[in-house]
Amino acid sequence: MTTLEAAAAPQTPAQWAVRWFAVIAIGGLFASAPLAHLVWHGLLGRDESLLPLRTQTKAPTPAIAAALDGSWMAQLEKHLREDAPATFWLRANWNELRYRLGVPRGNDVRVGRDEWLFLDYATRIDFAAWQRSAPARRAFLAGVRDQVKAAGAELVIALVPDKERVHAEKWAPDGVLPAAKAGCYAAGLAEFAELGIPAVDLAAAMAAARAADPTAPLYYRGDTHWRKEGALAAGAATAAFLEARYGEALGPRTPMALSGVTATRLVGDITANLGLAVVDVPDPASALGLRRPVPLSLLADRLAETREYYGVELSTPTGRIGMDGKDDTASVWLIGTSFAHDNGANAVALHLGRSIRTTVVIGASGLEAMREARPAIRPGQRAKVVLWEIVERSYFSAEWWAPKR
Repeated sequence: MTTLEAAAAPQTPAQWAVRWFAVIAIGGLFASAPLAHLVWHGLLGRDESLLPLRTQTKAPTPAIAAALDGSWMAQLEKHLREDAPATFWLRANWNELRYRLGVPRGNDVRVGRDEWLFLDYATRIDFAAWQRSAPARRAFLAGVRDQVKAAGAELVIALVPDKERVHAEKWAPDGVLPAAKAGCYAAGLAEFAELGIPAVDLAAAMAAARAADPTAPLYYRGDTHWRKEGALAAGAATAAFLEARYGEALGPRTPMALSGVTATRLVGDITANLGLAVVDVPDPASALGLRRPVPLSLLADRLAETREYYGVELSTPTGRIGMDGKDDTASVWLIGTSFAHDNGANAVALHLGRSIRTTVVIGASGLEAMREARPAIRPGQRAKVVLWEIVERSYFSAEWWAPKR
């Protein structure tokens, strides 16, 4: 039978079924986005995105100038495309296929050993640029130091070491950090010392904890944050530092105890950057109402980890009082980042044996939290020590090259 004869031959039911299946599947794929938007935003009247993704952008506000130059339509097209379930699912399956084939692709993700994930930029420090930016950075730090001093308190910095430093054996050749990364933490401590700002060496505390039990991870495998073991090690070191320097000014110690644990299974922030099938949902354990990624596929679920959050209670003659960080009479004021949120603040209070006040804003630089707290750092406030938490990777990034008040 020739090709023309084969083409002219009647189609079998099976051939028609395959063709119609392809037509319906392709048509449904193209129609899914507008139909989803019509139902979700039109019939249901919902303003938020259909899929709560951390990468999703809000719909652009209509403007005549933007409409005339075409930018509004381009932004709207991107928003609608990203909000389409078909786009999400096709991209997630493609990224998961790449991961299973050993060629993962992600936004600034470095894949280490044993499926440990790291932030690529945190492994590559532009130390020369950091040194060049010293005048602006030091002037900012000196301004904060002087403001805290004028308010009747002492400024202390807690420099949180990166996961890339603490678990170097999971990504660095032979577990040895590159020269620029290896020396930057000590350079940061030296800079604080030159400015007369005491700083807690949390990297040494983490190293000691790892030496005591090399098999116990202090950070999560797929997340930038510390586990409860890391938070407790940092809290113990911070409390010992403050007690040794300012113990008398901080007042008497009071027995503290950990309260109930809240556990939730989440996908790490680095893992989420791989573009897997995850969506962001409110974290019930977060006092700040944060949204966290949860898995929607078997691979994402396998990479998820159980996060544990602990409370801390102050023991008094009349009973236990839960600490919520709102005690403006506390002698220690912790101005912190997401590390303080992830058990860090409670670990300090537990080991210090005193109530602490907290101002926590998510952002590794610590700049956002300090900007929020500075208006209240004035004469008359009760804190004797202002403990400022800054994360290593951010302190050596562009955020700190020219910080603004």
